[in-house]
This record gives sequence, structure tokens and C-alpha cells, in this order.
Amino acid sequence: MPLILEGIWIPIVTPFRDDAIDHAALAALARHLAESGITGFVAGATTGEGALLSIDEQAAVLHTLRHATPDLPVVLGVSSPSTAMAAHQARTLSALRPDGLLVTPPSYVRPTQLGVQKHFEAVADAAPHTPIIVYSIPYRTGVTVEVETLQTLAQQCCVVGIKECGGDLTRMLRLIHETPLQVLSGDDGMNFSALCLGAHGTIAASAHILPHWHVRMHELLRQGALARARRIAVALHPITQLLFAEPNPSPLKALLAESGHIASDVRLPFMPVSDALRGRLVAALAALENDEAVMMEHVTGPS
Repeated sequence: MPLILEGIWIPIVTPFRDDAIDHAALAALARHLAESGITGFVAGATTGEGALLSIDEQAAVLHTLRHATPDLPVVLGVSSPSTAMAAHQARTLSALRPDGLLVTPPSYVRPTQLGVQKHFEAVADAAPHTPIIVYSIPYRTGVTVEVETLQTLAQQCCVVGIKECGGDLTRMLRLIHETPLQVLSGDDGMNFSALCLGAHGTIAASAHILPHWHVRMHELLRQGALARARRIAVALHPITQLLFAEPNPSPLKALLAESGHIASDVRLPFMPVSDALRGRLVAALAALENDEAVMMEHVTGPS
């Protein structure tokens, strides 16, 4: 079946205890999130601390998610500045039959656009039966995948979508209207704007928190109820900003720990969230949960 990249996808965190993956917590969190109507999961990418996971750990995460939420698709992250290593990772992971691979361009080495194209072609050749999604996140990789390069990759049928984190709405508009790719916004603070421009959906770390609000916002926009969707976006904005006030996923894990879903453990070089930010996060979530007007009228109310 083709991979349909629409709606709200969650780049699920990887829970740890004593530096080992807490699979029981991962399964429970996945089931909780699935109840909100999300479309699928991305595992082992940025929010999942994928750069710090071994391939065996990524495989174990996929196994847990498949058993916990068998009806939801799972996309796995692939990230290496070495084309050979990225292709090896893609080949190994694709043998596990994930629903797709989210692939970053090669960081640090600063390749030409032709080099970026060849990198994705090599990854696609290594995983010929697995849909490839470009992970465009230049502030982390130092690489911009130009629209023209994406058009070429899409024409060759090796790339089906893009997670766009470029922070540029003009580029977002071009991706939506000048490429055949399925476009998912990955900039949480710009997700509402991207959806208004016509993005197919989002991959939103912030959607771990009150995921049904994110799902409802997307539904309302698809129904043309802009004002109601905007009220949800405005209500979510303060906590979204706080979730990225320190390096992701430390704030998110801290808030999920406060809610009893997982431990707040992160792997080095990530550090636990500061006490000051933890307090602000808890207060922001409490304020949202107490906002019954938004909850009843705009989230769970009739269309």
C-alpha cells in the first residue's frame, strides 16, 4: 500500500531507564497517543533521540510500536553524513518492513545539490520497496535540499514526501504547489500556518501533549473552520514555545514524566530540563487543561 502522509504524526520519544529503552512505557505511551486519532508515528528520529540509538535499538522500538498499535504506520529515522552508512542503515531497517524511512541529507560535509541528490538515490536504492521521506532540517544539518533537487528526486519516484523544518513559509508554499510530494510541517511553531497553506499534515513533537487538540485543529482546517482552528493554535502556542525553550526532547520528556507517562531520562549529550522550565511547563499545561471553553467548544464540540 502507498504511504499516505496526512494528518497528525507524532515523532515519538524513546523512554529510557538507566540508559536502557523502557519498552513497557513506550508501548503504554503509544497506545495513549493512538486514542487521540493521530495518523502514525515517526520513531528514532530527532525527538526519539535517534542519533543516539543503535540499529538494534531502532529495530526493538519498531517491534514495540507494531505490537502496541498495530493499526498505525511507523516511519523510522535514517541519519548519517556518510552515504555508505546511511544506505547500510536504510537496507537493514527496510528489511523490518517499516512503513517508510525519514532520511536527513548528509550533515557537516556540506555537499553540492548533486551530492545531496546522489545521497538520497543511494539510500533509495538500498531500500527499494520502502517509501523515502526527506527530512529537511537545515538548522541541524547545515544543508538545504533545494526545491529543484526535490523535484528531480520525486520524478525518479524514490522520494514520496518531505518533513519541512526550514522556517520559511515561502519555501513551504513552493513545496506544496511546485512538487508532487506529500508535505508535512515539522516546525511546531509554524504548523498551523503550514496547514493553512495546504500542507498535508504535521510531524509534531508538541502533539505528545493534548494530541486530540492537534487532531481537532487539523480536522477543523480541512472543514474550512479557520477561526475555530486558529483559536486552538493560539491556545497551544505558549506551551509549544516552552517545549523548545531547551533542546528537544528534554522539555517534552520532563512534561510527560510529570503526567506519569515515562521517566524523564535522556541520553548524553542531552541534559535533563532545568527546574525553572519544568515549572513553567507544568503551569502552562495546567492552564490549558483548565480552559474548558476551548476544550468543549473548539476541541470536542460539534463540527
